Amino acid sequence: TLRHSFDGAVFRGIEAMAMTMLAIFLLGAQLCSAISVATSKERPVTKVVNMLKQMQEDLENEQKKDEELHDDLKCWCKDNTAEKTKTIEDTEAELARLSSASKELNASAQSLMAEMTGLAAEVSKATATLDSARVLHGNKMEKLHEDDVTLDKDIQVVGSAATVIGGGAALLQSPEKLSEVAKQAEDAMGRREALLTDTLGIRDREALSAFFKNPLQFVKDGSLMQVGNSPGLAGGELSGLFKAMKTDFEAEMKSVEEEMKKEDMTYEELMASKKEEIRAGEASIESKRQQRVEARQELMEKTFQQEKGQKTIDAAKEFLAMAKEKCAITDDEWAERQKTRQAEIESVDEAIQVLDGDEAHATFGRTYGSFLQQKGSSSDILRAASEALVKVSRSSKDARLMALAATAEIKGMEKVKAAIDSMAADLKKEGQDDVEKKDFCVKAFRDSEAKKAAMTAQKEKHSGEVDVLTGKLNAAASEVSELKGKIEEAKKELSLAATEHEEEKKKFAATLSDQKATQMLLKKALSSLESFYMEKPSLVQAEPVPEGFKEYKTNGKGTSVLELLNTVIQDTKALEAETERAQKTAASDYEKLVKSGNQEIDAMTSETDGLMSSKARFASDLSSSKMDLKGAVKELVDLSSEEANLHESCDFLLKNFDMRKEARSEEIEGLFKAKAILSGASTSFLQKRK
Repeated sequence: TLRHSFDGAVFRGIEAMAMTMLAIFLLGAQLCSAISVATSKERPVTKVVNMLKQMQEDLENEQKKDEELHDDLKCWCKDNTAEKTKTIEDTEAELARLSSASKELNASAQSLMAEMTGLAAEVSKATATLDSARVLHGNKMEKLHEDDVTLDKDIQVVGSAATVIGGGAALLQSPEKLSEVAKQAEDAMGRREALLTDTLGIRDREALSAFFKNPLQFVKDGSLMQVGNSPGLAGGELSGLFKAMKTDFEAEMKSVEEEMKKEDMTYEELMASKKEEIRAGEASIESKRQQRVEARQELMEKTFQQEKGQKTIDAAKEFLAMAKEKCAITDDEWAERQKTRQAEIESVDEAIQVLDGDEAHATFGRTYGSFLQQKGSSSDILRAASEALVKVSRSSKDARLMALAATAEIKGMEKVKAAIDSMAADLKKEGQDDVEKKDFCVKAFRDSEAKKAAMTAQKEKHSGEVDVLTGKLNAAASEVSELKGKIEEAKKELSLAATEHEEEKKKFAATLSDQKATQMLLKKALSSLESFYMEKPSLVQAEPVPEGFKEYKTNGKGTSVLELLNTVIQDTKALEAETERAQKTAASDYEKLVKSGNQEIDAMTSETDGLMSSKARFASDLSSSKMDLKGAVKELVDLSSEEANLHESCDFLLKNFDMRKEARSEEIEGLFKAKAILSGASTSFLQKRK
């Protein structure tokens, strides 16, 4: 816009200077021909000098206006350059800060991811340790329990052997029972050989070996015969050995039970410690995951701000380049303009000095007087035409009319009339050009407004699309993040359920194993008692019962014990069945939970995939809308630039069209009058015509 303004001003200045030089040339020709157009006392040279002085004043005024405009332009260039430069510096500083913050956020996100991976590995390791501990604990407890049960059986066996051996010769009445006791005692001794190293000597082992080899013969040999109410020497010694073995077995059983308690305590402590470690690790993973999500979101915001800042810098640099170019052009044009105007002023000043000097006055006086005597009526006509042209030129300030007025007195009538016709034709053509340009400007402004309105609507549309798509994109990102968190939580719950289910299975298995073992022991005890109390065997009396023995009777509570054992066995069977039902129910519930959990995870995963697809579509649409918005903004800027150019080209014409039209009509009318005068028309005729 500024460039166009200066282009028009320079053109008009050059045109004015050319017309001025033409007037000076014609006036010089007038002086050389010594032609006068005045009947009054004022000489033609005086008129020329006055015209030149007026031109000098006009040039000085124009120079002052140009200086004011140049100062305004310099101020504009300075202020806008400083403002945009500061904008670039501030924005670059902000971009540096954002870049540093983005690097920190990215590093934080990567660090959090590494920490989450490490914590997940620790949680997995702790979980594996728990699983391994469960297996080891189960195996160890099973072995200790088995050892405890066997020890209890062995204690009963050697205790029973001590009691039976203490019966002496009465054992001959039940040889099968004696053999069974010997066999059981031998088996128990074989199982606990390591415990009996310090308890049994060589002689003890020989006696026990002889007893185990043939218990009935051992009894018949009399080595166990009673002496009075006490067993024989060998019997008492053998009974003591079995009692000593029982004491060792009982001590070992106590040690096993203490070890079982210690193992349980150690296992529970380990379980509690590892569970707490897993819980803390999972809580830390969740916390760090949330921190990472927040860091990633903040990083995205910082990236968006960086892109926005970079666009601000690019726009500011583009404006600075444009301003630099225009201001440089303005300075060059100003220098050229000043040079041209100064040359014009100097030429006018020089002409004034030439025409207004004393020598020039003397010369013009002599030439004027000689020439005046030779002029006739034709001079009067030319003078009248010249006065008419001067009058019109003063009102219109048209340099061409001023030049023509000066020429009218030194040229012939036909040449002046031809010049008048040519100028009138030019004025009419200028009028037609103005009309055509006005029509063009009106249409161009109307079209520009329509384009701006349409493009503004497009801009608002794309801006709304950008806002809507940005909201959708952010909402989709938030939903994806939330769903991923839920999926992780669901997977964690399934993993925890699987762990608890495995634990529960082991407990069920242990319970069932205990019930079966209990039933076996109870059935064995029942079988042992039933063989005695239900069958009621008679004692074998190989020899007469010694005097003093009363008739042997079974314990009256035996039947009650049998009934109670049967009741306990039935209870254990019922408990076993209930445990199996609970196990099946737990397995079914676990299967349903896993199925439901997997379905929920699949549904959330599918929803996440859909959201990711929508998010990608939103991002693509947002990018397109931003490009469309950018294009609309650029189009509006271009339209504004075009409109500014239109204003520069058209505003003067549209604002002054009527005035220019009227002035041009007056010029043409003045030319007509001058031509009419040259053609011999009277002043009164012209006034009537007007």
